Amino acid sequence: MQIVIAATYPATTEIPDMTSPARLALIDSARTGAILAMVIFHLTYDLELFGFAPRGTMASREWILFAQGIAGSFLFLSGISLVLATKNHPIVLRKYLIRMVQIGAGAIAVTLGTYIAMGSSFVRFGILHHMFAASILGLLFLRLPYWANATLGAAILAWPHLGPWPVLTDTFWLWLGKTSTPLPPMVDYVPILPWFGAFLLGMALAGWLTHADKWAVLATSINPNTRLSRILSWPGQHTLAIYLIHQPVLFGGVYLGRMIVG
Repeated sequence: MQIVIAATYPATTEIPDMTSPARLALIDSARTGAILAMVIFHLTYDLELFGFAPRGTMASREWILFAQGIAGSFLFLSGISLVLATKNHPIVLRKYLIRMVQIGAGAIAVTLGTYIAMGSSFVRFGILHHMFAASILGLLFLRLPYWANATLGAAILAWPHLGPWPVLTDTFWLWLGKTSTPLPPMVDYVPILPWFGAFLLGMALAGWLTHADKWAVLATSINPNTRLSRILSWPGQHTLAIYLIHQPVLFGGVYLGRMIVG
């Protein structure tokens, strides 16, 4: 299950906002927590890159697991959001298409940006590319019962550990999953298999919440009208913008620090 958080652009993105106007503060706050983890990861990456942290820091098992947890959390929350969007009504097509265009444009920007900055290690299929694909594939699973999505999601995530892996033979299929042909270096890699499993598990949890009529419990778990709640929710409501600008800002700041120190 390979993933390396992007050096120039983080491996996280805003969950498509296709829900009703009343947002859930708990979910927005959860996104904020994932964003904070993302910023910590990329700041540490930049510190190592410019010699402020020991070489090999980001290659340690702990940091790799940290990166995987960040990506998995955003995909999981995205699966919840997709189900929530259709809980009481069909998806609002205009909002859905606008968000898909934004995600798709962001994915293209990541590919082009990392190609310019990182050369052959550019992002071929990262978290934004996965989010775009998962937002389409997830529509096929909306009407499945929650337990079916949970079973499929767990099986997809476990597949690399239980069966022959990889099963594909050409790098053309790297977007789908690992191949037997050595993959090119990539600063971010989040293939459909097995990471779509995290998205399905999010859909499964949201499906169970609908089945058990527990959405009201989530909606009232955090009062969205308090100052603290608004502060915690704000980053989670603007993760796409944070995704696009935070790493260039961190990178430039650490680079400037390196120039000052000498």
